[in-house]
Amino acid sequence: MAATVITARRKPRTAFVLAGGASLGAMQVGMLRALYEHGIVPDLLVGTSAGALNAAFVASRPRSPTTADELADAWCAMRREQIFPLAMRTFLWGVASQHDHLVPDHGLRRLVERHVQFERLEEADVELHVVAFDVLAGREVLLSRGPVDEALLAAAAIPGVFSPVRWGQRQLVDGGVANNTPISHAVELGAERVYVLPTRFGPRALERPHRGALGAAIHAMTLLLDGRLQADIALYGTEVELIVLPAVNSRGVQPTDFSQAATLIEEALAATREALGGQGQRGVRRAA
Repeated sequence: MAATVITARRKPRTAFVLAGGASLGAMQVGMLRALYEHGIVPDLLVGTSAGALNAAFVASRPRSPTTADELADAWCAMRREQIFPLAMRTFLWGVASQHDHLVPDHGLRRLVERHVQFERLEEADVELHVVAFDVLAGREVLLSRGPVDEALLAAAAIPGVFSPVRWGQRQLVDGGVANNTPISHAVELGAERVYVLPTRFGPRALERPHRGALGAAIHAMTLLLDGRLQADIALYGTEVELIVLPAVNSRGVQPTDFSQAATLIEEALAATREALGGQGQRGVRRAA
C-alpha cells in the first residue's frame, strides 16, 4: 500500500509597500489597523519618505491593532512646525546661506529617535527596506542594512527642503523622487502578495489648490509620479497578487497639513475594512 504524502501549502511571502506623501502618510495608519484586524501581517516592509517612517515604527513592534493605535497617537500629536519649520527666520536662513536646503532636519531626526526602537535596519523584527535616491548617480537605492536614523532621514529628505544625506560615497534624498510607491522592490525581494498602501490614487478633480511653495513642490512631485504607480500596477499585477488599498482624502487635505491626521486615519480605516471584505482573488484588486 502506497504511503500518503501530505504537502503543506506554503504561505505566500507578503509585503506591505508604503508610499510617501508627507502628512498624508497618516492614512496608512488606518490601513495598517484594518490589515492587522484581519490577521494580515507582512513578511517584509518596503517604504519611502513618510511610508518609510511608518514602516520603521511598526517594524519593531507587535503586528497588532495596538501598534497601529500607538502610531495613530504619534501622528495626531505631530505638527507641521515640528517637521517643516518654515518660519520667516528659518526661510531667510535657507535663502541667505550657502546651504542646499531650506530647513534643518532636527525635527525629523528627533521624530525618528523618539519612535524607532532599533538602531540598524537589519535589527528590525520584521524585514525592513527603505528607498532613497542617489543624486550623484541618478538612480534609486534600496537600503536594507545600516544605521536606521540616517536611512530614514535619507528616504524622507525632500530635495531642496532637507539636506541630502551622505551614505558612504552617495548623496541620498527622498526616494519618492523616482519611485514613490516602490512595488518593484517588493517584487524583486521575493514578495508574492503585495499590499500597496498609497497616499494618493485616482482622480484629482476634487482636490483643493495647494498653497505655498512647499505644498506646491510636493504636489508637483507626486503628480509626476502617479504615472509610475499606474505603470507598475499594470506591470506587476500579472506577476504577483497586488492589493491596492483605497487612499481616501474626502477633504482634500494637503500634504503639508498635519492637523487632519485623525480624519485621514478614520477614513482610511473605514475604507480599508470595506476593501478587505473580498479576499482570495488573484491579480490586482483595487477599491477606491
